[in-house]
Amino acid sequence: MADPERLYHIPFQREEVERPLRVRAFPGAPKVQPRDDRPAHGQKIHSETDQAVHDIEAARDKLGIQPDRLRVLDFEILNVNQRELLIRIFGIAVVEELQDKLEDVDRYRLLVQFPTSESLIAFEKELELYRINSKEKELLTFAQRRDLFDALERVARLGPEDRKGPRLKRKGSPAKDQFYVDLDLWYDGTNVGYRETEQMIRAALGKMGGRLVSDLFRIPSLLLGKAEINAQILEQLLQLDFVATIDLPVESLPEEAFDLFGRPPDIEPVLEGEDVPLACVVDSGVFSGHPLLRNGVVLEEADLGSGEDTEADLNGHGTGVAGIVVYGNVAQAMAQNDWIPKVRICSAKVLKNDPVSDAPVFPEEIRPESVLEEAIRYFNQERGCRVFNLSIGDPDKIYAGGRQFPWAEMLDNLSRELGIIIVVSAGNVYNPGIPYGNSREDIRDSARDQLLTPEHRLIDPGTAAICLSVGSIARREDPYDSGGTSMSRLAISPRKAPSVFTRTGFGVAKAIKPDLVAYGGDYALQQIPGGDKGWVRNDPNLGEPSLRNSMQDGRGFKAFCGTSLAAPHVTHVAALIEHALKHQLEVAPSANLIRAMMVNSANIPENIVEWLRNSEDINDNRQAPRKQEYVLRLVGFGKPDERICWSRRNRVTLFAEDVLPIKSFHIYSIPIPPEFLRRRGNKKIAISLAYDPPVRLSRKNYIATKMYFEVYRGLTSEQLEDFRRAKESGEDVDLPSVPKTARTNFTPGWQVLQTSTVQLRTWEKGPRGGADLFKVPDDMDEPNLTILVAGKEQFPHPEGLDSQPYALVVTFSFDGEEIDLYNLVRQRVRIRERVRV
Repeated sequence: MADPERLYHIPFQREEVERPLRVRAFPGAPKVQPRDDRPAHGQKIHSETDQAVHDIEAARDKLGIQPDRLRVLDFEILNVNQRELLIRIFGIAVVEELQDKLEDVDRYRLLVQFPTSESLIAFEKELELYRINSKEKELLTFAQRRDLFDALERVARLGPEDRKGPRLKRKGSPAKDQFYVDLDLWYDGTNVGYRETEQMIRAALGKMGGRLVSDLFRIPSLLLGKAEINAQILEQLLQLDFVATIDLPVESLPEEAFDLFGRPPDIEPVLEGEDVPLACVVDSGVFSGHPLLRNGVVLEEADLGSGEDTEADLNGHGTGVAGIVVYGNVAQAMAQNDWIPKVRICSAKVLKNDPVSDAPVFPEEIRPESVLEEAIRYFNQERGCRVFNLSIGDPDKIYAGGRQFPWAEMLDNLSRELGIIIVVSAGNVYNPGIPYGNSREDIRDSARDQLLTPEHRLIDPGTAAICLSVGSIARREDPYDSGGTSMSRLAISPRKAPSVFTRTGFGVAKAIKPDLVAYGGDYALQQIPGGDKGWVRNDPNLGEPSLRNSMQDGRGFKAFCGTSLAAPHVTHVAALIEHALKHQLEVAPSANLIRAMMVNSANIPENIVEWLRNSEDINDNRQAPRKQEYVLRLVGFGKPDERICWSRRNRVTLFAEDVLPIKSFHIYSIPIPPEFLRRRGNKKIAISLAYDPPVRLSRKNYIATKMYFEVYRGLTSEQLEDFRRAKESGEDVDLPSVPKTARTNFTPGWQVLQTSTVQLRTWEKGPRGGADLFKVPDDMDEPNLTILVAGKEQFPHPEGLDSQPYALVVTFSFDGEEIDLYNLVRQRVRIRERVRV
């Protein structure tokens, strides 16, 4: 039966004002000091270039590879702005851009690929003109040549250790005659470069007795392959200049799972009709014969190369994930014996069971990126799936700053291309350090602070910018007590606080990651009499319950501890939002709008916020650590809420979608009903933004565009434009200057969010609050909010775009005296007319 309280969200329009922003080409680019002795410096660079080229050609010659094409050199440069000059003048490709600090001075490294011998000769000729201080103009003017080579600090080539991945570094070459490795190869992003690089690696492997298992998998910044080789071949491959990384195959990611007592209901639940939300679980398969997954709950199953030749789940991980995607709160359903399947699923099996570790794992002869793309494309095209769950990660690829991971870049590009939502888990630390302290509070604080250490950073692909990354929080804090035991257990995390094993941010370029959190279980701490403390990973009260991949002994449930079980909670909500918006809009909603809604609904309990703000990061050396950043790193924007699917009388959601020209801004004006601010009741305004910029892991900034928004009170759009014009006197600015009286207390600030593709800022007040927003603009009768949405380019768009689509969502919530908030807001905003095709 229809719910009379369910109301459509309200589309609203921006003001007819659009102006460019004045922005710097590259804020913070250092000014290079002129070289005192250019002949000596030129000779040094010349010698380094000669040596690097000689070593590259020698390594290639041994393997019968063409020596003079697509050569990769390592440039250490003091001014990264020289990058575009190198590309434009010499036709090179910058295949990777890195940045670090040496004695508090920014240092940049550009890994550059010269397409031909002619391009390298032209570079060397300009270098010689620089060395002799010639004023002659060839390809470069004197000033361009001076600035380029003054900034070029060193030329080299990467060594074998630079090319080893984390597993290869940790384990060394396997003691086998033949073994599989993952190959990441640099190329210039062109079709010609792709073909030539594949020819070169096939020729090298063929000459040495190895083989490329399949065609190279192409992403914008790298070519990804799987090869079967031996130890001698490995040594030779590590010498090749166009090899970015060699690593051993992805290993299983251990997650604690254990059976729970409990039988499924006697009556098998059925879906509420055919028009229901849909999501795809990309995992180890599902047990579709489970009583709670029958009756059409599983739309389609496919084994996409797991090697087990069955769609069935032989591990249990996929079934556990699927149970939460379908039912959401399985713990509540078990307690109330109330089973309503809300989401139908497809199952894409890509993992097999590892008989040694009893954990899900990719077949070692398959590249994860390739099979995941195949699975996502298949179910998007054949079944129309737009929401995907990937509770999968690479435990050895821990983000420590620097460039993005290839797996994450592939998922981000797929999200943009197909307009889909991909939910990924942040990853787990299976064996966290034991917290210390003399009281329960001290131990809890110690465990909390440990989450900010490098060991707890995100793993690939949890750093993906456009995908939604999910961390874990604890549902309960009452460990199991068997009675009579002297080994009592302690729940470390408070309820709704981060689990002790979860991984934390930031992401690439300090993006907010994880974006969201959800229940994923927790460990208990146990004191062994006369001994040390140890983790209990299988406490039945603290594990997150879901479905079991077997009905043996009549048990149908299992508990898990891991972010793998947190991610499907978010997937469940995303599928519900996608379905609700499709009904309201009568067309498929954009992925940006779905993500903006997801983040807009997120919340962190106030007591948890305060507890997290008291965290300490031992590696944060700033004089005044920004405590709000710690909250964002630990739990992102919080736990999403499915109530965002529809508006209510006391909670109204507005939304807008538009396309912003780069280096410009849009303005939205929202009148605020005076009753909302004056009446007694808890008040909240949540404003969220989502966009999907092009991405390139070869760029240190990764996302091509950054967007942000600011919120003002008591301004008309015309007044804001006046302030903008008054300020524009040649000074580089990010946002218009406005009077201090127009500023609002929406948190966090826009600066900390601007590298994140989803953003949330909120204003909250208690029953007596609201006066701070009650500012009536000139020539108006009521208060209003003005939202300025801005964006600027971080590097030239790889697709030649000059604009960026985005979605903006604003929710007003009121909990107190009865007011018809929905209609009060609806009567005041500029409603966008729906266009039906």
